Amino acid sequence: MASNRSTRPSATQLIPSLGVLDIDRAISFYRQFFGFEVQDSYEDDEGSMTWCWLKARGADLMLQQLSEDQQITLHPAIGQSWVIYIRVDDLGVVHTTLKDAGLSVSDIAETSYGASEFFVTDPDGYELWVSVPAANGNGDDDEDEDEEEEPDDDEDEDEEEDDDEEEEWQVDPVRPKSAVSSR
Repeated sequence: MASNRSTRPSATQLIPSLGVLDIDRAISFYRQFFGFEVQDSYEDDEGSMTWCWLKARGADLMLQQLSEDQQITLHPAIGQSWVIYIRVDDLGVVHTTLKDAGLSVSDIAETSYGASEFFVTDPDGYELWVSVPAANGNGDDDEDEDEEEEPDDDEDEDEEEDDDEEEEWQVDPVRPKSAVSSR
């Protein structure tokens, strides 16, 4: 009997979509520390962004501005039973950059399967697992694909100059975590 595997629907991509307290702050965080750029967005009638799709090389992430009523579920983050895995090209640089910005990051550790990783929590309470695969396998199979997706340096020179003028993301020491769920 022939397998029905070829006729079964199949997912082609899975993109996390995170509800956030402040979409501009979240965009700035993911841009500064992980190189994401806005690819698409939606604005409300007043012109405020309420949704966006971010991309960084082969990674995708969607963000949605939560209404005031929805925000009470964020602290602790509703996603405490899962983490977002982010593979980066230079773990040490990302770790140092996050730490220098005042974020609490775990030490870099090597796993039993040879990957190096650390954990950090984003401004909305989502836990990020920042990692690089073991040097000898498990995860290097898409290296050629990533290289093809990198933009040509000449095309992005003007964009890089604009990015330098953007305000850097900073830890907000004023707003305690409990302030959101004070209802």
